[in-house]
Amino acid sequence: MLLLGVRRTYALERLIDADCPIGAFEENLTEKVLEKHIAPSGMYTYHLNKLAQKFAEIRRKDMINAQRKLAESRECNAYIENQKMILEQKSQEEVNELFAAAMGSTCAPKKTSIKPDYSKYRIVKRSKTSTSSTPTSSSPSSSSSPTSQ
Repeated sequence: MLLLGVRRTYALERLIDADCPIGAFEENLTEKVLEKHIAPSGMYTYHLNKLAQKFAEIRRKDMINAQRKLAESRECNAYIENQKMILEQKSQEEVNELFAAAMGSTCAPKKTSIKPDYSKYRIVKRSKTSTSSTPTSSSPSSSSSPTSQ
């Protein structure tokens, strides 16, 4: 719409309202198109100034974000290097103890079973001879005769 000349004011206002990264504007060569086709006429200086401010603001925010990310990565790298130096200074035994402590704290506690205390019982040996008593029962032999009525 900018190049065709149809509703240029509307197109410039949409560019001002657009919320996208500066890479999108740079990829489409928006600034060069504005300088080449819109700026020479002098009619749209207000919109061009607004767009220039917008591009500067977006670049400033991108620069701040990039510096913040760089600082965070430097802090992270410095922390890692510091931890490496600390680990190198510790002896291998200390590292093993730390590892064992860390593994002990992350493992699930083992269930312990209580074993009975056999010390309170007395051991008695069984005798090899067994006494067997067989009861003898005498059954009276009585003969019964069938009776008739």
